[in-house]
Amino acid sequence: MWFGRFLHSHIFLACGGRFAAVVVFALFWFLSPGRLPQAAAQSTDVLTYHNDIGRTGQNLHEEILTPSNVNATNFGLLRILSTDGKVDAQPLYAAGVSIPGRGVRNVLYVATEHDSVYAFDADSNNLLWGTSMLSAGETPSDDHGCGQVTPEIGITATPVIDRALGTNGTMFVVAMSKDAMGNYFQRLHALDLATGANRVWPRTIAATYPGKGDNSDGTNVIFNPAQYVERCGLLLLGGAVYTAWSSHCDSRLYTGWVMGYDEHTLAQTSVLNVTPNGNEGAIWMAGDGLAADCSSNISFWMATGRLTRH
Repeated sequence: MWFGRFLHSHIFLACGGRFAAVVVFALFWFLSPGRLPQAAAQSTDVLTYHNDIGRTGQNLHEEILTPSNVNATNFGLLRILSTDGKVDAQPLYAAGVSIPGRGVRNVLYVATEHDSVYAFDADSNNLLWGTSMLSAGETPSDDHGCGQVTPEIGITATPVIDRALGTNGTMFVVAMSKDAMGNYFQRLHALDLATGANRVWPRTIAATYPGKGDNSDGTNVIFNPAQYVERCGLLLLGGAVYTAWSSHCDSRLYTGWVMGYDEHTLAQTSVLNVTPNGNEGAIWMAGDGLAADCSSNISFWMATGRLTRH
């Protein structure tokens, strides 16, 4: 019997064309027939980017992998899973999820730039469910002439999961889209882990903040969903989901935003603009997540442009 072992501290690779891609688990599975009891499988959830809010990537409860069994003979590619778009977000893992009609499964969650979320059985090739974040008549966003996320922009940031919220647990996902009229949208979704259904109605991202910087009406800077991409991994802290926003390359007008949303209702709870009287503030962090310490202080890196005084 073959056994799979998920290593959460790596970023997964994606490749493929515009609407066809594969997620390649090249070095993330332990292969050893007959060496371990069947019950020995990945039991440690991976619910956020690099496993914890400190973004350490460490697994403090490793039960199987050792320096002696991670070698060229026993460690390598287990399977290739197909998706409908490129994968920039880190896949997440939840053990022992009760899937309607399928029983209790260890589940791998994968989000794509085509605005789709997949739930795969982590112990086989089986797709448990798949769902789209697009509303009727919408498509993923174009790349706005920027090669950093291309050819389309959908779900770029690593989602975050709360196993305790709702009957089956909840995954939070930010998705970008556009409609036939050329209007762009950024939405926060709360998905049921077992079914992929929206647990509450998705929240359209919108915000203002006092300032006279880029895209200001003279009193407040205004969040324009077309000008931003959510690259930074989501943070779940104190009952709130935090998002941070970056630009399409350096195409103005944009400033630096951090926003918080109540995880139960998706109501906006906080807004911070870090360049309200300037421009070119972007929080990319190479896809890393907003980090927090034990005192609930949030840390992040920001690329800044020019600041102005008024």
